Amino acid sequence: MEMDHDRQMLIRAELSDLLEALRLTSFDTNPLQFLVRLEAIRKTATVHQFATVAEIASVFEATMQRVIDHGGGDSVVSSFTGILEDAIGCSQLSPSVTQSLLASVAVRLPN
Repeated sequence: MEMDHDRQMLIRAELSDLLEALRLTSFDTNPLQFLVRLEAIRKTATVHQFATVAEIASVFEATMQRVIDHGGGDSVVSSFTGILEDAIGCSQLSPSVTQSLLASVAVRLPN
C-alpha cells in the first residue's frame, strides 16, 4: 500500500513539473512547443493510468487546435491549466470526477 502511494506521488510530481513547463510556454509565441508539452502531459497520464488527466489534456489539445483558427487562447489556457492542476491533485480519479472537471472548464470559458 505504501509503495503504491509513493508511486502515485511520484507520478503527480512528474505531471506537475510537465504542467509547470507548459505554463512557462507561451502559446501565442510558440504554439508548436506548447502543443508538444501538452501532448507530453497526456502521454504521461495515459502511461500511468491517470485517465482523468489524460482525458482533460486531450480535450485541451483539441480546444487549442480550434484556438489556432479562431483566437482566444489566453482564457482557454488559463481555464484548462487550472483544471489540469486540480485533476493532478485529485485523490480519486473516476469518470464522474472527469465529467465534473470538464464541466468546470465549460463554465469558465467565455462563449
